[in-house]
Amino acid sequence: MAKVGRLVKDMVVQQITSTLKERPSFFVTTMGPLPAADADSLRKRLASSQARMVMVKRRLGLRGVADLKIDGMSDLFTGSIALVFPGEDIVPAAKLLVEFAKANQDKVMIRGGVVEGQLLNTKRVEEVASLPSRPQLLANVVGAIEAPMTDLIFTVERVLGDLAYVLEEAGKRQLAASGQ
Repeated sequence: MAKVGRLVKDMVVQQITSTLKERPSFFVTTMGPLPAADADSLRKRLASSQARMVMVKRRLGLRGVADLKIDGMSDLFTGSIALVFPGEDIVPAAKLLVEFAKANQDKVMIRGGVVEGQLLNTKRVEEVASLPSRPQLLANVVGAIEAPMTDLIFTVERVLGDLAYVLEEAGKRQLAASGQ
């Protein structure tokens, strides 16, 4: 009969593996002695952006991400680690992590992450955090598409207005010429 500890460890690895199948992006942070209130605060803030944080032992984390087969992954897993699984949009989770790590430099350190199969170092995670959010990017795209169309509409309206003015003036001149 398997020991309870082994079953729990297998469940943790299975949970990480199944989460990565749904969303293959995650961030790795090193956690120092962080007060429970701060850890709960971080978890709540991450949950508001549809992200989830899981504290895990280094070996179990490595076993959970082994299926990804990304070179250099083991370098991220040193010390006491937490895996952060972002929601559909990775930018809000990255922003929250970077802000929290800056506020708690002595206790939390971003080691890196994996986004769309690409291994990211700390600097790259910070670059991801500096990106605008998905809704803002979509608004920028819509604005970029809408601006030329709006300009075209105003130009056509102006040309039609000018044409109407010219025709009206021509009609007035013709009436004035025929009345004399």
